[in-house]
Amino acid sequence: MPNLNLSALVADIGGTNARFALSQDGQIKADSIEVLACNDFDNLDHAVQHYLSNQLSNQLSNQQIDVDHACLAFACPVNTQQIKMTNNHWAFDKTEMKGTLKLQSFKVINDFTAQALALPALPESSLLKVGGGEAVESASKLIIGPGTGLGVAALKKVGDHWLPLPGEGGHAAFSPVSTLDSEILPILQQKLGYVSWESVLCGSGLELLFEAHSILSGQPQALKNHEITAQALNGEPLARQTLQHFCELLGRAASNAALTTGAQGGVYIAGGIIPRFPDFFAQSDFRKSFEINDKMAGYLTAIPTSLVIHDNPGLTGACEALNNPFIQ
Repeated sequence: MPNLNLSALVADIGGTNARFALSQDGQIKADSIEVLACNDFDNLDHAVQHYLSNQLSNQLSNQQIDVDHACLAFACPVNTQQIKMTNNHWAFDKTEMKGTLKLQSFKVINDFTAQALALPALPESSLLKVGGGEAVESASKLIIGPGTGLGVAALKKVGDHWLPLPGEGGHAAFSPVSTLDSEILPILQQKLGYVSWESVLCGSGLELLFEAHSILSGQPQALKNHEITAQALNGEPLARQTLQHFCELLGRAASNAALTTGAQGGVYIAGGIIPRFPDFFAQSDFRKSFEINDKMAGYLTAIPTSLVIHDNPGLTGACEALNNPFIQ
């Protein structure tokens, strides 16, 4: 039987969806990309088996798919043997899962490690620049993105390869600056206790932010995040005010992270939320908020900020990680 040797499986697995693809000769096979709902499967291995079964059914009947290597990106900490997804029920042991999937090599990386590694491989057409500034060649890059949670990672050129610097910056403490921030904070604290950047900069965070704005307006109400964005884009005042504040807060969170990591190579906005309204985002106070600082305004003004509008940057990054010597 002829063997269709697709040597690697790659994936970008978030709290809601798992995106899978096959990599051949270091490139994603575009027709192999499939998105599965995490809640439809008991665990990772069931989703992988379902995906590979679907891929097999799409091939000619006299061919088979051999996957010996995998690099999978997860929206959770990955530095221990036991992996537990932050925003869904999947959990597994790395070594046991490698055996279950019958892999020769199994790389497990953070989802924003994948997002970061994708940056040098993305075409200019996949980036929407917001504001001024020019990247310093080979300087650190930063990627930050609201989705089911808030991902943050940096990237540094070391020799011929890029070294990803993942972290959990989304869980750093929210820092109010404006009067509006200070009015919103106690409402959030009453509901949450500790308020992180992720508390306001993710899908459920947008909902909390809208609820807090509605309380301040004297008419408490709740909406789902997709309803908020839809109403904001249609000009509904409270939703529009909330989404403007969301973009402003993202600018401040990105600014804080850029100062911390020295991201003179550029700051990139990713995740599943902002690409839904690129024009609104580009015209928001994101960039103004990013540049505000008492002593480092000039430093921040020189850093370019761009929105990633690529369909699957996480898959691209996981593919890049396969042959990256810094990723074990």
